[in-house]
Amino acid sequence: MQENYLIITIVAVIAIVLISLFIVVANLQKTVVVEVAHTHAQEEKARKIAIEALIDIVAQRTSSRNDLTNAILKAAQECPFPVKEKGVAPKISKVYLNFVLLVASHRNADAKLIAFMDEELKKANPEYKREIDMYENEGMNQRGNRV
Repeated sequence: MQENYLIITIVAVIAIVLISLFIVVANLQKTVVVEVAHTHAQEEKARKIAIEALIDIVAQRTSSRNDLTNAILKAAQECPFPVKEKGVAPKISKVYLNFVLLVASHRNADAKLIAFMDEELKKANPEYKREIDMYENEGMNQRGNRV
């Protein structure tokens, strides 16, 4: 009779330990997912602020060729374009492509600078090659019209 109680007690303790481990593992997984999602959102917000600051620089008519070059380098190194979803660029990518348009249409941008921008941005964002070319061509067409 005591052997049955001992076996039942051991089985009950093992069951309690397994259930406790399951609960701890389940809670750890939820915590990790929440932290990763939160970090990604903060990183995306920081990138958006950075690209908007660069757009402010290239939008100014008084920006020098050196200012434009530095903005291009910073955009290529620190502000990668958002990842395409199923081959389609998200709406936020318009901000990044507007940067290309503004540089290409800037009065202090020459052919060398535009070629440099083209090379650097395409190297950093290979899936956006076609869009970079389109916005670059549009910017060069607007060179005379930009106020």
